[in-house]
Amino acid sequence: MNYIITREQMRYQDTRTIEEAGVASAILMETAGARCADLILREYSLESFSDILVICGHGNNGGDGMVIARHLYCAGHRTSIMLADPGPMSPETEANLMICRNLDIPIYETDDASELDIEDVTLIIDALYGIGFKGELKPNLQHMVASLDFCLCPKIAIDIPSGIDADTGTGTALKADLTIAIEEYKYGHFLAQGPTYCGQLRVVPIGVPRIYKKDCHSFVLHPDDLTLTYREESAHKGQFGRVLLFGGSPDFPGSIMLSAKAALKSGAGLIYLYSRAENLMFYTGCAEIMPRAIPMESKGMPDQEALERVLNAATAIVVGPGMGQDAYAHKVLETVLKCSSVPTVIDADAISLIARDPELRELMDKEHFILTPHKGEFCRLMNLVMEDLDKDLIAQIEAFRARHRCKLLLKDHRSIYADQDRILVLVSGNDALATGGSGDVLSGIIASFAAQGLESHIAASSASLLMGKTAEMLCQGRHSYSVRPSDIIEHLGDKDE
Repeated sequence: MNYIITREQMRYQDTRTIEEAGVASAILMETAGARCADLILREYSLESFSDILVICGHGNNGGDGMVIARHLYCAGHRTSIMLADPGPMSPETEANLMICRNLDIPIYETDDASELDIEDVTLIIDALYGIGFKGELKPNLQHMVASLDFCLCPKIAIDIPSGIDADTGTGTALKADLTIAIEEYKYGHFLAQGPTYCGQLRVVPIGVPRIYKKDCHSFVLHPDDLTLTYREESAHKGQFGRVLLFGGSPDFPGSIMLSAKAALKSGAGLIYLYSRAENLMFYTGCAEIMPRAIPMESKGMPDQEALERVLNAATAIVVGPGMGQDAYAHKVLETVLKCSSVPTVIDADAISLIARDPELRELMDKEHFILTPHKGEFCRLMNLVMEDLDKDLIAQIEAFRARHRCKLLLKDHRSIYADQDRILVLVSGNDALATGGSGDVLSGIIASFAAQGLESHIAASSASLLMGKTAEMLCQGRHSYSVRPSDIIEHLGDKDE
């Protein structure tokens, strides 16, 4: 598990390291450049006297690039520097440029790649801007990037591809095969266009004391960070929770069954599927799942008092998949929101009902509720247009945290969990999950893990990681488009070969 930080947090850590710990900024630059160079030499089998082009700007990222150029030059490679955006330099950057000049490392002050002989270049290193960049690349640099994109050699970005915003991931840049993050990951590595341009990611520490990170509460989680419950050999079903699921409608009967099967396959002890009486015929195919009709009044609406008694038996709840958005569904949801006192996953139609009903919105604001919207549903909850959400996803998640106490798992190609104490970026999965029903599966796994005793943030993040890991595993032997949500359920818990 690694930290993930903003550009301001990185600057704050740098400043404290320099001013409080007394580590000179020149030492930080030297450490960053040297460790990047070492990683590059380990990752790439460069032949002796390889031609390496390092693109530098006038900022500290450019200074890091100059240190890298020097170390690669000293390792025996033909290294040159393209100073593509000259300007006022910090003393540290200027000093490193002077060292490169003293070593007769070729330095070309140009932004026109055609002026250089790049046909024989075996590696390009992007150290133009780094995390300080905001906005768009200038037209001349866009042209330079377009020219260099045609080079077939590997490309490495230092800290973040130049042109990508470190906080939002928005922008365009030279597409890297590898990005070396300095000290910690940044949000821009994982959001918006960031993953498209970053390629593989590595982190190099530069010596920031861990004590200066104690106020950081955001982390990146990978499948290796997956947490599962421990089961004793003598355990029985009563120890692994009772999951109650509410959903399904005449138009969409299957969604809640996917959730129930996922809850079963991920280890919950007892699974009860509650739906409209006319739907029960659809739920006879899995003997381990117990279908029940939602208690009804004589007028054909849910019986609130009887439903309350049902809810009292739950260890965890799912509400929403395929439920519909009519008055019947509204009544079920309202009762669950009022009466549930256990971890409750609110998904799909339940979120859409909440988004348009202020009274339901107030009822959802409880710490044991976990909302699982996709980006479109989140926009409806927050009264946003997608364009504004994509401009700064983390800012909108922070706005949600400021207004609501409930937990959030925002589903995307990089799902993000957020509560009052933490933000978790979940790096797992692939496009095999981009199909209807995947969210239903996820809601069932979350409820199952919560019923088995995992805290909400662990249940939600581990469910997302497990589902993504399963999708990745399935795609090792088949095309991603052929993976169905039911395939994910079937293979949950498969051990790595």
